[in-house]
Amino acid sequence: MKIRSSFIWALLALVSLPALRADYMDIVVGDRTVIQRGVIRGEDSARMIAVGTPCDFNYAFDAQNCTPVMVWQGEFLDFQGETNGRGGTGSVILGNRQPLHTAIAPLRIANADPSPNELRFRGYRRDATTGAPTFLFEVDGVSVEQTISSPAPDVVVLNLNFPTPGTHRRFYHLDAEKHASVQLSDGLSWNRPGVIEISAQQANASVTIHLEPQTTPFTRKVPFLDGPKLYRAYCVACHSTDGVKLIGPSFKNLMGDERHVTRDGREQTLNIDKAYLRESIVSPQAAIVKGYEAVPMADFSTILTKDQLDRLVDYLAGL
Repeated sequence: MKIRSSFIWALLALVSLPALRADYMDIVVGDRTVIQRGVIRGEDSARMIAVGTPCDFNYAFDAQNCTPVMVWQGEFLDFQGETNGRGGTGSVILGNRQPLHTAIAPLRIANADPSPNELRFRGYRRDATTGAPTFLFEVDGVSVEQTISSPAPDVVVLNLNFPTPGTHRRFYHLDAEKHASVQLSDGLSWNRPGVIEISAQQANASVTIHLEPQTTPFTRKVPFLDGPKLYRAYCVACHSTDGVKLIGPSFKNLMGDERHVTRDGREQTLNIDKAYLRESIVSPQAAIVKGYEAVPMADFSTILTKDQLDRLVDYLAGL
């Protein structure tokens, strides 16, 4: 089921979210690994699984081709591209991407060269304590379990587990020349440049990638939102512009209109001006419109910047 952004913002309007702003919608990682499926902007696959860990190590796993494709350090994801409007424009990673340079469908069975005839992604299971995922998939009938970890900055460990004994050699395609160095666990060897060979009897295989360190600080690109976009991002779920009553009063013909409000426990009537609009946005419980007491509005004083607040007030005043 696709959830409309207006429904999401209606839910968000019921709570105060000081970390949320109209120009981005961050998914924040706490003390447990976070997993988010969907599109990641800049990646071709539509079946990406983004994983954010508490140690500021994040990565993306392509479920379509059954491979990890990149990592990044720091914050996790800006999800607003998947929620605002019709969505579908992709999440944005909040860091400098570091490609892992694995081939498309990198694991091959029996023969190193042909692409797999059949790939089946079987989902993942999560560690009960940390929430870290183990990805489950099949390559030409061979079951594989894969984990991705980072024991140190710019170091990534790809671990492959084969729970069923095999009869064919396995080959993993990875362009080591794009990295500072690549180390193989016992029993693995280079079949040729870019191709790691794993014997049929090997139950576990680990590839440790030492990435080229990032030297350019990450700079977040924040889109400019004008008044109409701010209204659509924050207000449209609860306030109409055509007189229809929603969770909150309509914005139709605001300026000069009267509102019957309750302030400090006393009812009063006031004329709407820009000062009232501004107060209603940054301190919505100061003067509650009569008839709309049931659903308290969120406080946007720490969500909108000063310029955003000015643009939103000017737009509402001109409706």
